[in-house]
Amino acid sequence: MNTKFPYEGRIDFDKYLDAYLQRDDAIRAMPTEAELKELARKAIVREQMVLAPLPEGEAAQVGDTAALKTVSELPKFNKERVTVTLGRGLYNRDLENALVGRRVGDSVSLTVQEKPVTAAILELKRKQTPEPTDEMVEALQAKDMDNQPIRTVAAYEAYVREEKTTEVLATVNYEVMEKILEDYPMTEYDEEDIRILGELEAEAFTRIFLEKDGIDLRQGVPKEWEEDWNVHSLADFIAMRHDWYQMKIQQCLTFLNILGLPCEGKTDPLDHYEVLSELQDKMFDKIRTELERRNAR
Repeated sequence: MNTKFPYEGRIDFDKYLDAYLQRDDAIRAMPTEAELKELARKAIVREQMVLAPLPEGEAAQVGDTAALKTVSELPKFNKERVTVTLGRGLYNRDLENALVGRRVGDSVSLTVQEKPVTAAILELKRKQTPEPTDEMVEALQAKDMDNQPIRTVAAYEAYVREEKTTEVLATVNYEVMEKILEDYPMTEYDEEDIRILGELEAEAFTRIFLEKDGIDLRQGVPKEWEEDWNVHSLADFIAMRHDWYQMKIQQCLTFLNILGLPCEGKTDPLDHYEVLSELQDKMFDKIRTELERRNAR
């Protein structure tokens, strides 16, 4: 690459990370394994809630479903059996509140519309979440980062682990790098570097669209490109990306400086299209290590 990083010395990444971690909205720790497993469990069973009878002697809570026998001069409250969800207020809020803390077999009495009402609890049920199963995962029809079907609980947990971990690392990386890029701006770029980046992206996009969508960008671009960006050929698209290539160069050279890597061979942005994402992965590893180190103090 002909474009050079315009500053001498190494960027003090720790200083920028520390400044970010002092913010009230900072993410200061990676999600724990227990948190990740719970996220996966909730996602798998969210459509599998079932009403199950409460164990004998357990008191009713808000949200429980109660089967009642009610006695009153009021027709609404004179039923051999009526089902009520406690706390929703759809039957009678005062009556529902009076039933919270009661057990099967208990009765409560109160006045409604100046008439006495008695309600006896015949049955109590509570929403329960079953243990996740592979069949539940299959029903989700979820796909992993590589667009492959997820078929087991273990695979779904691995998917959530990767997704949430990447989400945290990407957020921290974005917040820290935004400040670093502001403090280390670049104004001079070699146009030959930008031309090569355009060729690499054109080659990569042509391969990806052909493999995934059967679209040959050399013959024509997707309709969305024409509608959203007013580009009518791959060449138009690459020309439109000029400023992005400048940003890619800045990000790559900044990552290389922070990581202490040379801009040559496999770490040269002009070597292959995926260099930026590969350097970002290395930054994610650095951020993960730094967060864990700080939390271990």
